[in-house]
Amino acid sequence: AISATSASSLTARRSSTMPAAAMSSARPSASSRSRAWRRTLVVLSSNPTLTPAQASMAAKIAQQARRTRDLVADLLSFAQQTPAEKVAVDMGVLLNRAVQIEALHLDPKKIQVEARIESSLPRIWGNTNQLFQACVQVIGNAIDALEEVGGGKLSVNARREGNYVVLEFSDSGPGMREPAKVFDPFYTTKPIGKGTGLGLSATYGVVQNHEGQITCQNKPEGGALFILRFPITKQSGFAASAASEG
Repeated sequence: AISATSASSLTARRSSTMPAAAMSSARPSASSRSRAWRRTLVVLSSNPTLTPAQASMAAKIAQQARRTRDLVADLLSFAQQTPAEKVAVDMGVLLNRAVQIEALHLDPKKIQVEARIESSLPRIWGNTNQLFQACVQVIGNAIDALEEVGGGKLSVNARREGNYVVLEFSDSGPGMREPAKVFDPFYTTKPIGKGTGLGLSATYGVVQNHEGQITCQNKPEGGALFILRFPITKQSGFAASAASEG
């Protein structure tokens, strides 16, 4: 049920990556190859003349192709150097949307998502798409953990603390095996074929790029807790006006 109020900075990593123009030019080629591979694999796997052994091999190739596709997409995102446009962002609206989208495919009998979002949150200065994807990644990671143990609860909270907007994502899952490593590139505890290990690392980069902080820890009672902190924007007086609304 949804309650609707509701490892270092990437700056250093990006300095050694491929130029943005080269990465941009690589996208159409990678996308075209991916579509061609999918068509080939669909035809191959649906071929009625394949023996069981050949069909099994085709399925394994398809699985690896999907994993490679996801890895390439994450690498392109991870290496992106073009500065993103930033505006004054209402994190309450954005977070509520992320929760609703991620909860659409859930079985409410197994996984409950509760969102408590403080009304009239001050705005932060950032890129709407990057911040949305960061929230989706953290929520999705928590849901994956809950699915591994057959269900549970995810609590999402957003509030103001001084000059910061604070987001908390608390789940009742098994917790993180190595919390200190979760933001390292390519670190993952997910099964082979699910996850590339760049999701939380890219999220860390997004938070750093917004002059924020992100931490992860295991709770004493069990489960994981992610906390994201973003400074309230001082651009064009948005902080004062947002705080005085309502």
